[in-house]
Amino acid sequence: MTRSLHTLDIRLSRRGVLGGAALAVGVGALAISAQAEPVKRSQKVVSYQDTPKGRARCDNCSQWQPPEACKTVAGVIKPSGWCSVYAPKL
Repeated sequence: MTRSLHTLDIRLSRRGVLGGAALAVGVGALAISAQAEPVKRSQKVVSYQDTPKGRARCDNCSQWQPPEACKTVAGVIKPSGWCSVYAPKL
């Protein structure tokens, strides 16, 4: 007896459904972790200082996050500080 391509024999087992659900959860967890905040560098690594370097200062850097934070550098960051990852706001 031949089967038509329009007729599919689908059998679901508890093991198959649970395995598929576990796979979906794992893929979802990977997608969420890929969107997680990147690891910040230490102040020492980026030569952070509490004083500006000329006109370059943290509060006019594109990485600045008021009141005292940075997107790429860990710890308390002073608005008047500076580091080697300074990138002026455009």
